[in-house]
Amino acid sequence: MIRSQKEFCAFLSFFLLTLQSALAQTADSTFFHSLSVGWRVHYGTLTGDEAKLQYVEDRHTFLGEVDIMSQTTGSRSWQEPSNFPRIGLALIYGQSGASVYVGHLAAILPFIDFHLYSSREAVTNLRIGVGPAWVQKTFNAETNYQNLVIGSHLNACLSIMLTEEIRLFPRGWLDLGFSFTHISNGSFTLPNLGLNTPALTAGLRYGLFPEQKRRQRPMAPAKKKINYYFYSFVAGKQSLPLESAVYLVNVFNLEAMKDFSRTGRFGGGINMTLDRANSIEVPNSRVFAWDRSLSHWQAAIYGQYEYVVGDLSFPLQVGYYLYNKYPINSIYQTYGVKYRFAPRWTAAFALKAHLGNGDFIQWGLGYKF
Repeated sequence: MIRSQKEFCAFLSFFLLTLQSALAQTADSTFFHSLSVGWRVHYGTLTGDEAKLQYVEDRHTFLGEVDIMSQTTGSRSWQEPSNFPRIGLALIYGQSGASVYVGHLAAILPFIDFHLYSSREAVTNLRIGVGPAWVQKTFNAETNYQNLVIGSHLNACLSIMLTEEIRLFPRGWLDLGFSFTHISNGSFTLPNLGLNTPALTAGLRYGLFPEQKRRQRPMAPAKKKINYYFYSFVAGKQSLPLESAVYLVNVFNLEAMKDFSRTGRFGGGINMTLDRANSIEVPNSRVFAWDRSLSHWQAAIYGQYEYVVGDLSFPLQVGYYLYNKYPINSIYQTYGVKYRFAPRWTAAFALKAHLGNGDFIQWGLGYKF
């Protein structure tokens, strides 16, 4: 129970931080006069480790969603360079695709909807959302041991969606497209295969007010320069075997990033990770045993791209281990969100994975030199 409370507080804090930062960047009268509501469905299937999924998957995933969102109009300096995205909140509920062993799931997702292409009658959108998620049924060694997919009720949810939106009437729109949803706890509680769901999606959106005129303002040239950052993260990670202790993970990144436009930066850095949860199964042992005696330090180099939306940014990092004593894939990825709350300070959240398999969720602070 205590572990669940800690998970809930962590995910709720991140949800409130993300929502507050999004609203702070749009908080003016145009925000409320640009509101619209939407309804959509997602129809897909679980993907991942087929050997584990075959015991639990018994139908297609079917999710319903209700959205409330606001169209930015250029009232803040970051909105025009990002092509006037929409800011919103999605409430998702539905059948996971494993009704007996996983059951239903729900999520609350603050999101940003980027317009990749727009005309008066059609808009191509890319939506990114992240927030807390709830899963009905989890692994239990006595009552639900077949579920080797998810180990906790409270999880993190990452959603990416690409849609084509078509105007039906002055304030009404139909959209069709594809979505991908990932739900996991970042190995805070094993098992943590996660719920990975590619899906077809369809929805309707209705504007509550007439479309607001978008403002365009003269902008100074972007400052293309290299900046240096230091980040320190912490994470909680459970080690094998199942139901073992949760270990502290420390992550340190030193990176150089070049701002090449108002909305993007790229660069790379050095990563040092102290992952105390890493272990290796003892070969030919008479009992189920795991060896944790090797060094838990990992050293890696990584490249990174970061999409910038005002004080928010969305980093994508791909790294390669130069030093690692445990049998995991040499290539890793992190997907996250950063929020700059002071000129030199940034709060950060990221999911680390190895070729799609979640490793842990990390929380941290960054300092710009």
